Amino acid sequence: MSINASGTNYVSNFALQAWMEEKTEGLYGKLRDSMDVSNDRADAESALNDIKNELLQMKTNGKGAQDVGLAIHDAIDKYGAEFPEVKKVLEDFATTLDDRAQAAAYAAAGAPGMAQAIASGTGGRPSPWATTPATSPAPASHVAPVPVKLTNDEIDAWTKAIGDRVDDLGKKDQLGLINIQEFNAQINQAKQTASALMDASDKAANAIINHIA
Repeated sequence: MSINASGTNYVSNFALQAWMEEKTEGLYGKLRDSMDVSNDRADAESALNDIKNELLQMKTNGKGAQDVGLAIHDAIDKYGAEFPEVKKVLEDFATTLDDRAQAAAYAAAGAPGMAQAIASGTGGRPSPWATTPATSPAPASHVAPVPVKLTNDEIDAWTKAIGDRVDDLGKKDQLGLINIQEFNAQINQAKQTASALMDASDKAANAIINHIA
């Protein structure tokens, strides 16, 4: 944008305000985007911490992993596209739990051969936490989900991997906050500059009027 569009050296307050608006428009967009990413990252960290806590509770309450499996799939669906590192740390866990859940369902439905095939990695991909096998070489009746367990060593390994990813996201969030502060500082600087110029212009105009009077 040309500040001196009229061809004179005079810069009106309107021109200064237009300059400030143009100067800060892109900065506001970057600030908004950075804040959105920061909020989403915080939500992703919270989801990972919830999964980590669920896993740790399994050590003491003996509960099956169904809630953890659902939470893992939910976190991948919500945050995996925006934060690939979240998907990377969780997708192997999801596959392990899905396979065990489906193998248990086949076994409970009277198809131990399919259960073994899934457990050995030679079976078809299952639907997450299915209560009835989608396909089976033997007639399968509806069965209740069979609790899927994890060993303490598995829980320790998974919680450590998730904790490391939370730490990585936290470091990125600190860098994001620095960017937010920088964008905000640039916006304030542009506002202060325009305000100072408009104030100086008003004082100069008043001085000229008083001198003429």
